[in-house]
Amino acid sequence: MIYIFYLALFLFIFGYGLYYNGIDNDFFARLIVGKTYFQTADLLDWDFLSYTPTHRFIDHEWGSSLIFYFLQSHFGDAGLLIFKAIIYSAIFFIISRIILLHNKEAKMHFLPFLFMINIAPGVIFSTLRCQSFSFFFFILWLYTLERVRLENNTRLLWILPATMVIWGNLHGGCAAGFGLLVIYILGEYLNKKPVKKYIITLALCLFALLINPYGFEYLKFLISALTLKRELIVEWQGTFSKIGLNYHYRFIVFLAVFAVLFAAFWAKFKGSFKNADKTKVLLLLITLLMSIKTIRLQPFFVMSVCAFCYNDFYKLFSKKLPDKIDNLKEILLCALMFVFALNTAAANGLRCFVWDYPIMEVEFIKSNKIKGNIMCEFHDGSYVAYKLYPDNLIFMDGKYEEVYPDNLIYVLKNISLTQKGWQNYLKKYPTDIIIASKKYKIFNELKNNKDFALMTQSPKFALFIRKELVRNDFKASRGDIKYYINSKYDTNINWSADE
Repeated sequence: MIYIFYLALFLFIFGYGLYYNGIDNDFFARLIVGKTYFQTADLLDWDFLSYTPTHRFIDHEWGSSLIFYFLQSHFGDAGLLIFKAIIYSAIFFIISRIILLHNKEAKMHFLPFLFMINIAPGVIFSTLRCQSFSFFFFILWLYTLERVRLENNTRLLWILPATMVIWGNLHGGCAAGFGLLVIYILGEYLNKKPVKKYIITLALCLFALLINPYGFEYLKFLISALTLKRELIVEWQGTFSKIGLNYHYRFIVFLAVFAVLFAAFWAKFKGSFKNADKTKVLLLLITLLMSIKTIRLQPFFVMSVCAFCYNDFYKLFSKKLPDKIDNLKEILLCALMFVFALNTAAANGLRCFVWDYPIMEVEFIKSNKIKGNIMCEFHDGSYVAYKLYPDNLIFMDGKYEEVYPDNLIYVLKNISLTQKGWQNYLKKYPTDIIIASKKYKIFNELKNNKDFALMTQSPKFALFIRKELVRNDFKASRGDIKYYINSKYDTNINWSADE
């Protein structure tokens, strides 16, 4: 029946991925980097998309860009969505192997896994994100380290520095790997077990990290990145912040369920810290604290709980269903997941959507050939640049922590909220076009502004251009939804004479 479980798990993840099929805010920036590399064999360390000040930068996600661009350019949305389903199915497959390492008789039940997967869909399930690779390698490292300490198979440790060469070039989240090794060093030391092999592995992983296009500068960048506040990015807010409580309440529910089950387990089996597995305790405690600190790190705690507490919590339930009924339950769940995946595929197709972007405003600019500098919200910047470069440059995009001066994100906030002196910034950074989000004050301020004219608007956005750019021959944006679906990857960014 284990194969039924894995099939049901894949079908659910595949269908869930089709349901959450919006395109990540930074995805178009990744496509630009990937296309540039494939056409020029060069990783640009400067930004050519912005009209504001920039500085040379280190792209810690350059490897992911290559993979994303390759998948999109060769296999389209279908390739992206299928790859996403495969990588997340692999994550939960490895989690199941960790569970079986601790208890070879454990039976995989679908419902607990469904609950775990459903906790943080906004973080995990959107179009492929660079973080996807960090989640995968984190759980792969966890499985490897558990095999090393439970089976005393030290030879497997070579996997860690070998994969660090890959992980380090895919995403800066490789720092989680070093954190994991430190947890095992401290945990096994407290367990009074030898730790020399983990310390040597940590050193080898540090050397492996230096195999990248930037050398030692990359390590310096990762260290500095750990101290960034990122206070204006939603997913870097705390779990118990206002945003976390409003939009990520499912994780709060997960914490409550975990707390209740943990307390019940501790009381029933009379646990004590003295006899506890210190490595396990440290892993759960540190990933818990990380998840509380920032929404983005919640999946690390969810995966750790699923891998390390599955067997413990099932001990609380002494009554078991007869095998025939239990197997029938899993088969029925698999059938339901098949229907779910089929239904989402029929409803959405193997397609990614851009409904959350200013698609009609961008189309208006493009079709009317309006040239000039564009200010929009930073999370929309890479999409706007991807669609309108080289005729238009942007104020900034989601790479703000890597590319732009530290204060520029606060300048954009000042303008969006029309705080004191906001109009002076429009002069300091000459702006011709503003794509205003209707949820910010800038929208109402610009409607009565003497310098800008409202050209078009959609439910979420409005397009304003300087009045001297207004022409009588402007035509309206297309109303054909299929056009926006089919043309979302069209761009004039091209470094090849063959295209």
